[in-house]
Amino acid sequence: MPRPRKPARLYLRPARDKHAAVWVIRDGTKEVSTGAGADEIGRAQKAYAAYCADRHSPPSGANQPSQLLVAEIMSAYLAEHAPTVKSKDWIADMAADIIEWWGDKTLAEVNGRNCRDYVTWRCEQRIKKFTKNKGRKVGDQTARHELKTLRAAINYYHKEHGPLLSVPAVTMPGKAAPKEDYFWTRQEAARRLLAAWRRPETRHLARIIMIGLYSGTLIDAMLRLRWLPSPEGGWVDVDNGIIHRRPYGAKRTKKRQPPAKIHWKLLPHLRKWRDEDHARGIGSVIHYEGQPIKRVKRSWRTIRKEAGSTRADSPHILRHTAATWFMQWGVDVAVIAGYLGMSVQVLLDVYAHHHPDFQAEVAQAGPKNKTGTAPVSPQKRMNRTGTI
Repeated sequence: MPRPRKPARLYLRPARDKHAAVWVIRDGTKEVSTGAGADEIGRAQKAYAAYCADRHSPPSGANQPSQLLVAEIMSAYLAEHAPTVKSKDWIADMAADIIEWWGDKTLAEVNGRNCRDYVTWRCEQRIKKFTKNKGRKVGDQTARHELKTLRAAINYYHKEHGPLLSVPAVTMPGKAAPKEDYFWTRQEAARRLLAAWRRPETRHLARIIMIGLYSGTLIDAMLRLRWLPSPEGGWVDVDNGIIHRRPYGAKRTKKRQPPAKIHWKLLPHLRKWRDEDHARGIGSVIHYEGQPIKRVKRSWRTIRKEAGSTRADSPHILRHTAATWFMQWGVDVAVIAGYLGMSVQVLLDVYAHHHPDFQAEVAQAGPKNKTGTAPVSPQKRMNRTGTI
């Protein structure tokens, strides 16, 4: 039986003559240009995903894993499910390497050994999106996310086109340990704020830092905040003291984004910023010279260096810092979880040790005396006598 033809794949065609390097799709003897340059891998992957979704379709009525190629399953997922969700571009990025490695394999070949081989293959590749640090390799957590996309595609096909006679199990690397002490002290936060305010071109980060520290809002949601209700992003209701994180009329997703009461330290700043922006006719809370901002990676790196920080971090540290500070201040765990849109279990797993009541009963425990009552704690005994 002849081996199935390899599926379409992305290839960076080197520069030649007067033509710059460009990403193309190779499908057998055919070559289709994506129109994306060497540094536009994201655009190339979207074009590749669209091409696969158009060209590959599973055979009608097939429900045996040995009859279905992984490329066909992924194509159905890209064509039918991805366009219905906000993360369609992210799904396309995840699917590109899955199709390249798994495309000519059948669902019957999705097993632990091949999953581990895929992780090894991915971790030997450099990150295509990095133009400066070209030697940096893909991490196992990236491969984990890609395999999660493969699992989601298989489950989608089983539900919508199946049922499959058997659903293969996708083996993934272990999940990375949470960053338990990934937060700023108040001194570090003050240094970052000062560094952001010094330069006019980074002054918008002062707003991001303040909102992030006292609301724990994710950076993507912060960049879309408006002063009035909008379908494009959340909005800040200064008069009623509430930050609405979800766009007006948007459905609730896994990222809960619940409304948040504005912290008393943040409220006067938001009131001042709103009045300034309204006077200039600016609708975005976070902006540079009146224009909305999409990315802050470069300016964030600038203020990190200006503040003298040697630890690499990203704006996501603001959410970690907010959760840590609220725990340190002794706020009820359930209240913090609701405020941040985080499960109580995740909050306890990552931040519990910062709470003043953390294991307090154990720390004060001791053997009972003859009367059946617990002895006086060392702290109380010291307060009474001046000595332990």
